[in-house]
This record gives sequence, structure tokens and C-alpha cells, in this order.
Amino acid sequence: MKYLLLSIFALTFACAAPKKDKKSNTTEKETIVEVEDKTPEMVINNELILVLNNPKKVEDAKALITNSGLNWDKLIFDQKDLKIALITVPKDKVDFWTKRLKESGTFKSVEKNQIVTINNIKEEYENRLISMRKTPCFGDCPVYTLDIDKEGNVIYNGIQYVLEKGKREFKLTEEQLTKLNKLLSQGDFESFKEVYDNPRITDLASTFINHNGKQIKIRLWNDSIPDELINVHEYIEGILLDKKLIE
Repeated sequence: MKYLLLSIFALTFACAAPKKDKKSNTTEKETIVEVEDKTPEMVINNELILVLNNPKKVEDAKALITNSGLNWDKLIFDQKDLKIALITVPKDKVDFWTKRLKESGTFKSVEKNQIVTINNIKEEYENRLISMRKTPCFGDCPVYTLDIDKEGNVIYNGIQYVLEKGKREFKLTEEQLTKLNKLLSQGDFESFKEVYDNPRITDLASTFINHNGKQIKIRLWNDSIPDELINVHEYIEGILLDKKLIE
């Protein structure tokens, strides 16, 4: 069906286009490439692009997909703090699985596979200054995600036990952005541990902080955590408190 649509499109394009010199060497293959580049909706739409919430849990995400009877095709973007997977779902169940996988909590985003999809995700990743994610505990711990890009644009998504649920977007002031960059520059994220935790304590929420290509998981806030990391966390939470998004 994909190539039938392309053929019809190419034929229509050829009829409407001005006549060219007979010496032209334009090939059918070149026409198809041009159509695909300009019409991302033509991409097979039963493929989904999944951005993992926790890039260190690839096997868990893969197990969720395969145990659901779906096909885990491959990782199409594989960085320490960003993993993007490609999966195939039944053509008549695309919307169903998009919704179901979003609700699973395993993936940061679930989108149809179009040319612009992966490009947009990569651009957002390259322009990201810092992101933060809070997970549930057995009590009323706030659950939310936060992304801040290098221009100070903020995307907050409140999930549970917060003052504002759902997505909110705002921009840091120049003073706030300058202060945040200064705090980030004071700490060497590469030297920080990847995990601060005590697995013997069960009822604790996790805070994931991603910056400069590294993900840090904090589950136990104690004296072992670098002050520079604590200062960044408290400054960001202070901004959310001032915005009355969390309490």
C-alpha cells in the first residue's frame, strides 16, 4: 500500500510538473526519495518510537513489549542517558497501544514513527540543559517530570500529589537561567555517583537528574550526596514552589 501511494503521488507530480528536456536523467528512485523526505505521513504508521523513562532499564522495557505480544525491533538511539526504541504493533491497534504504553510509566513518550519524530527527539536532547523526574513512593510523594532547555524553556508534567496536574510550559527569567547555569557549573557531574541509595530501605521515592550526558538516581538523601547536586535540586524545586506547581 505504501508503494502504491507513492506511485500515485509520483504520477500526479509528473503530470503536473513542467515538461523537461528529453536529456534529463531523473530516475524513479530519486523521485521516491524526494516524496519520502517531504511527506513524513507516508512512513509506515504501525511502528512506534519509544523514549525510555529510565535508560538503564532497557531489558525491563524490552520484556514489557515482548510479554505484551509486540515486536521489539531495535534501539535506534543509544546514549548513556537516552534510549529510543522502535517497535511494531498491529496496524489496527496503533492508537490502543500508544495509549497503553504511555500509561505504563515505562516510557517518557510514545509516538508514531515519522521522519520528523526521531529528528525532533534528537534536537530536544541536544538542546536539553537538565531534566528531572520524581517517582512514586508508598505515601503522598510528589510525582512529576521536568525538562529545561538551554534557552530556559521549561516543560513540567504533574502526575500525582502535586498542586498542578498535567503539562505546563513556562520560561525561566534571565536571572534564573544564569543562576541555574552557575550552579550546574559548580559541580562535576561526571564525578558524581550514578546512584545514591540504600536498597534495604523500601519506602522511598526516586529522583532522576539528567545533565551533560549523565543520569543520576537519588533515592536516599544523606550526607553522601555532593552539596553541588543538592543545591541544583533545591533551586529547581524552589522555582516549582514559587509557580505553585508543587507543595
